[in-house]
Amino acid sequence: MYNNLVLKHINKPHLTFDDRTSSTSSDSSCPGTPHSKIFPIPQMDLCLMNEAYSNEVFALISGSFFRDEPLNKCLCFELPDEPIEFTNLAIKIALQDKCSYVAIDTATQKVIAVILSVIESKNDETNLWDGSQFKSEKVRYVLKVLKCVHDNVDLFQTFDTDLLLHIIVVTIDESYRGLRITEKLIHSSLERAKQVGIKAVFSEATSLYSSKAFRKLGFQIYNEVIYSKYDKIRLSNLDEHDRCVLVATNTV
Repeated sequence: MYNNLVLKHINKPHLTFDDRTSSTSSDSSCPGTPHSKIFPIPQMDLCLMNEAYSNEVFALISGSFFRDEPLNKCLCFELPDEPIEFTNLAIKIALQDKCSYVAIDTATQKVIAVILSVIESKNDETNLWDGSQFKSEKVRYVLKVLKCVHDNVDLFQTFDTDLLLHIIVVTIDESYRGLRITEKLIHSSLERAKQVGIKAVFSEATSLYSSKAFRKLGFQIYNEVIYSKYDKIRLSNLDEHDRCVLVATNTV
């Protein structure tokens, strides 16, 4: 993992938005529920994730992403312990790379959403996400699925670059879903990539909701894995969330 990029300082790391006029949509938050349980719709800040948010981010990923994201939900992770290794590593690398965002409810100052992004280099000697280092069989299994969606696709070559921003987790507190927060987080990540000179951003969208959110912001599909074809025993009951798609876009 490439963690030594010299990053430019941002004059305005906080972005404030008010969703009172935003429409709700079942495809705008991932993992998602059709509508927000919060009324009136709150005002929120987006800001770069730092160490101060680590505990809340950890709790949100453990209690939301690994519980509700369709692929993870299908595999029935033992929470909160089973994904601890992955979550700790993801947060550690994301903090080092300074390209991740949290959404804060301004009334409660609570972290209600997070997007974890890490910088990947063409020259990386090891792949921290190959899965072999994790004790959890289910974590290793998911990472094998994600690896499969990269088969025969070289995004470094596609975008003619040595650096890519990899969005590895997007998750929203269940009470705040349906407010298009996912799209705002992805947009912020694209802007951050531009600021630090990264030419392209990619992610493995594992649900229909996340795939639609990425597509709305101009991401293109480069490959897909149909879950039932990959493993008809373990992954046959995902309904509309029937595939993992590799999505990417340039930032220029």
